[in-house]
Amino acid sequence: MPPASVSRRASRAERAPVPPLRQVHLDFHTSPLIPDVGCEFDPAAFAATMQRAHVNSVTVFAKCHHGMSYYPTVTGTRHPSLQGRDLLGEMIEALHRVGIRAPVYTTVAWEEDVAHRFPEWRQLKADGTFARSGNPINPVLPHPGGWRFNDWVHPDYQDYIEAHVRELFGRYSVDGIFFDILFHAPLAHHSAASLAFRARQGFAANDDATFRRFESAAQAAFARRFTRLVRGLSPAATVFYNASVDLNADSSVGLRARQRHVTHVEIESLPSGFWGYHHFPRAARAIAEWGCPWIGMTGRFQRMWGDFGGIKPLAALEYECFRAQALGGGNSIGDQLPPRGTLDPAAYQLIGEVYRQCAEAEPFYAGSTAWREIGIVTAGDPAHDAVETALSDEGALLLCEEAHYAAAVLDDASPLGGFALLLLPDDTVVTPRLRERLRRFHAGGGRLIVSHRGGRDAEGRWALDFLPLTFAPTAPLHPTYWRARPAFWPQLSVSDRVVYAAGENVVPGPKQRILIDRVLPYFQRTDLAFCSHFQAPPVAKTDRHPAVIAGKGFVYFADPIFREYRRSGNGVVRDVWRRVVENLIGPPRFGAGLPGTVHCTARRRGRDLLLTLLHYVPVRKAIEIDVIDERMGFAGLTLRLPPHARRAQLFGTGSELPRRTDGADELPDSRGRLLITVPAFFRREPAGTVRRPGRESL
Repeated sequence: MPPASVSRRASRAERAPVPPLRQVHLDFHTSPLIPDVGCEFDPAAFAATMQRAHVNSVTVFAKCHHGMSYYPTVTGTRHPSLQGRDLLGEMIEALHRVGIRAPVYTTVAWEEDVAHRFPEWRQLKADGTFARSGNPINPVLPHPGGWRFNDWVHPDYQDYIEAHVRELFGRYSVDGIFFDILFHAPLAHHSAASLAFRARQGFAANDDATFRRFESAAQAAFARRFTRLVRGLSPAATVFYNASVDLNADSSVGLRARQRHVTHVEIESLPSGFWGYHHFPRAARAIAEWGCPWIGMTGRFQRMWGDFGGIKPLAALEYECFRAQALGGGNSIGDQLPPRGTLDPAAYQLIGEVYRQCAEAEPFYAGSTAWREIGIVTAGDPAHDAVETALSDEGALLLCEEAHYAAAVLDDASPLGGFALLLLPDDTVVTPRLRERLRRFHAGGGRLIVSHRGGRDAEGRWALDFLPLTFAPTAPLHPTYWRARPAFWPQLSVSDRVVYAAGENVVPGPKQRILIDRVLPYFQRTDLAFCSHFQAPPVAKTDRHPAVIAGKGFVYFADPIFREYRRSGNGVVRDVWRRVVENLIGPPRFGAGLPGTVHCTARRRGRDLLLTLLHYVPVRKAIEIDVIDERMGFAGLTLRLPPHARRAQLFGTGSELPRRTDGADELPDSRGRLLITVPAFFRREPAGTVRRPGRESL
């Protein structure tokens, strides 16, 4: 039995039912070949280290990917070198003694011990081979120790997991449970259990889209069963199922489909791993719209999970945690306890310095809500390439952030009220539910920007019949060129500018205005027909199919501009998009004139405006990862606010920003982060944006 203090120290009702804001996610994937597990573990020192680092929640480990349990289990396999020690129980008791939560980690699909003992529970591919994970760092090289996938659809395996969960709640006062790796290897859904589930649910096809729908339905079914189990064991416990953050315009698929079965969402996104710095804002700006608590999960590692001895720069971890705070979330910093059981002192000096600043800023954000003016309807769809649609979403969000427009990522269940403009980037599929919402939004005066094949239904047909556009077969020639009409942009009209990605052929209607013509290359570059080093140059005359057209309350880009910008950083795409947006809804309300490297986030509390300015610049100075080594400064920069803003104050000091004669506020000579309060900025308008009429000067 566990020590009495584990179950008596703090009642479940006294501890928060949702995760607090400063968490450590403590991995312990420790090989059974390691002989001295936990030999140095000191519970009091462990808890004291967490206290000094301003941590108020630690996700502690019950079982790891090796399938080793770290407590006296009768349902699983205890790590052979623990020698009877209850490492899990000691961690929970020590943390509870000092008032720190201790949700418990366990694994689902990756459990090596079970994979060896019960091969009938393994995930199978169509060729009859077992599924195994690839190399997360270098996809070209095989992983020397890739995890074996267990098929968590199998009813016997689920019963095994249930016995494990019941054992945990029976032995310990569990604050919550974190189920990890709830997904399948691609198309590895050919075990008898998965085939039976597919037959019951109607997922007989073997294509990628059907697989993604199968996996989503299976995840929801698993989560439904185990959330019901956890609720019966401890109504106050938190519960989360970790898998990829799969966003779709169809809200019945992906992470949104299992949202009802979790108490909160944890966004695993280590920027120095394969996620990169553009993954997190896409996920956070979507989940922040769902009305549930969420935390961002990064890592203290220089690179990736299990990077023993790897410590990232202070500026990098500041940016990652400050960004989550600014967007309305909490933080979880990933670490891995070394096998002998002593936390890395340097890691907790780093975590402590960042979490000290996060704790100091919590009163600034308390009770605030997001302010946003542009909605991005995600391009994600089970039938489309997930990498390509993510690039479209990320490109749209990057354009908004660099221009300082407040943005959110939406799906067909998202309320559209309060947005001035909606973007349908590149491939956004319009479901019947979304189509009706978009129709009402446009009829009510809302503005739309649609690009490429966005705006079509699941069968590829144009779905926005209230926007009178028709299309011709796509031309095979690309890259193509943009030539602006002088009435739209005189300076751009004197030069043809390349767009690399292939676009659609649109036929403008009688009441639509051509903003930019398309110019074709002389020919498609091949091994037999080529000119110079790259694409063929443009011909003299414009094509009959334009590149950008405008109608009443909308602008259509024939090319996939958002993916284009994310992939190539094409400046003409950025500049034209900004000009179009400003003509439709005006300049950004906050942050206009600040460099694009400054991250500006607006929130509202009562009548007060809260602004977070972050100035950190990821640099690709390493071959494999972006690095943030230092804070960037605000000296010489100014903040321009609407004229009715009487004063702007620095949080923590109360000092006002000096106001220049032109009405701009001077930013101080500081670096990294500024927290600014504008008292009584909002009058009687509701939280969120107030739609402002565009100038219609396209």
